[in-house]
Amino acid sequence: METCLITGTSTGIGQATALHLARRGYKVYASMRNTAKGEVLRASAAAENLPLVIETLDVADNQSMHECVARIIGLEGGIDVLINNAGLSSSSPIETYPEDEHRALFEANYWGPVKLTQAVLPGMRERGKGAIINISSVLGRIAWANQAAYCASKYAIEAFSEALAQEVAPFGLRVAIIEPGVTASAIFDNTPVHYDRASPYKPAMRRNGRFYSVGIADATPAERLAEVIEEALTAAQPKLRYAVGFGTQAIPRRAAMADEDYIALGALADPDYYQALRDHLDLELEPGEKT
Repeated sequence: METCLITGTSTGIGQATALHLARRGYKVYASMRNTAKGEVLRASAAAENLPLVIETLDVADNQSMHECVARIIGLEGGIDVLINNAGLSSSSPIETYPEDEHRALFEANYWGPVKLTQAVLPGMRERGKGAIINISSVLGRIAWANQAAYCASKYAIEAFSEALAQEVAPFGLRVAIIEPGVTASAIFDNTPVHYDRASPYKPAMRRNGRFYSVGIADATPAERLAEVIEEALTAAQPKLRYAVGFGTQAIPRRAAMADEDYIALGALADPDYYQALRDHLDLELEPGEKT
């Protein structure tokens, strides 16, 4: 039975993945900052007699992370799978982005995975087996106006993961990046949104909102992401990146665009902007009525 540590399991992708992998025979340590939010996991694990333990772990607290990893290693002898799922989101134009939110995004979305990876790697390397799965986003591949800090944190984890995969390849370790599009998740309920109707950046704010309002109607169930994560762990020929869900169809199209053409989208009037999204990125975001 492989031992798996997952962060951010109180809701969404983390919760679905914890249950999915426990049902597949992994010994799952489902971690979260506030274990009082783990009632769904506790009830499901008890009802199905799953090998799942709820752990306290705050990805913004070094001591919390190290203590959690040490407890699990003390009980199991090692951690075979680390899934860095916990994260934050936020949206605002750069000019007015609150610094505390900007820094918090990097603590959770970048530094947390880095610190946990450093904590589990020595054991994985010595045993010559292990897997690290980092949850990124479609916005780790496409920089989207009004979400610069979130995009930057996800771009950072993408680069970190790609470099890490090269470093640990000689030791037989597996690294994968999961790139969800819009996913059915509680993250939207916890995302600070700074919308100012008087802002000169109102068009960018509004267009950012359209991406999510349209995407939520076609959101990928968290359970589907859990299946993709299992595939990343078990595939005979694993990939580095797994893109799933609404918006990810734009990833290869953005890569094919000249940077200057992509930047120019921001200056277009709404009708031309939405048409350009159709033509270049295969995204249909135009509202039925003007907003």
